[in-house]
Amino acid sequence: METKVTIVNPKGQKVVANLITIFRLEENNQDYAVYTFNQKDQDNNIKDYVSRVRVDNGEYYFDTITDDAEWQKVKDAIADLSKGEV
Repeated sequence: METKVTIVNPKGQKVVANLITIFRLEENNQDYAVYTFNQKDQDNNIKDYVSRVRVDNGEYYFDTITDDAEWQKVKDAIADLSKGEV
């Protein structure tokens, strides 16, 4: 069963995405969401997106990952997830 999430994009529009998974990086105690809009890239692969999850007053927000070191740790964790190592 697919889990749908509503995201407000940078233009302020609400869009619905399919949530793939949420995972936590223990080293920084942050949660991350992997999701898709089922769009395909030029190689016909479905594009996935990753955002940091923030909870504020009971509301969930997806924040952009801007730090290169944090992004590398997230990519490593996703690679481990895909191998079944997490």
